[in-house]
Amino acid sequence: MLVLVRCDDRLIHGQCMTVIIHEYDVERILVVDDFTATNPILKTVFQAAAPPSIQTGVYTVQEAVPLIQSAMEDQVRTLVLMKSPLVYRALRAALPGIPAELNIGPMSNRKGSISVTYAAHLIPEEAAAIKELAADHVHVYFRQIPSQKTVEWDEVKDKFQ
Repeated sequence: MLVLVRCDDRLIHGQCMTVIIHEYDVERILVVDDFTATNPILKTVFQAAAPPSIQTGVYTVQEAVPLIQSAMEDQVRTLVLMKSPLVYRALRAALPGIPAELNIGPMSNRKGSISVTYAAHLIPEEAAAIKELAADHVHVYFRQIPSQKTVEWDEVKDKFQ
């Protein structure tokens, strides 16, 4: 079962390991990132970053589709983690049954990005993907950790006119 689908451009890191996996009682992490999955060194680093008790894999979007489909049907509490809402949009196109909910966590401040929250910054392509997802009835919200206030897409969408 998918317990959280999350964008966090740092992927697996301390905050994710100390807060997110405990809050959602995560048993498996599926990292979906084409670049990381095709870089043997990065792939090994991210797979080793999770505790040994949590099944962790790093996959391309194409590789992840059947794994996410299986995760939607089994009882293993699964976190799907990606760097960008563009990846979620691609997954949703391939997996119409994927939960229509996307948590945006930390997204680095990059050239051309607009600040949504103090920790989340979107480039125009990411904002356009979110706008498209929201129009398709996906609940998109910004929250770094569960104890923080949730910022809804509807509250910030006007920044991206």
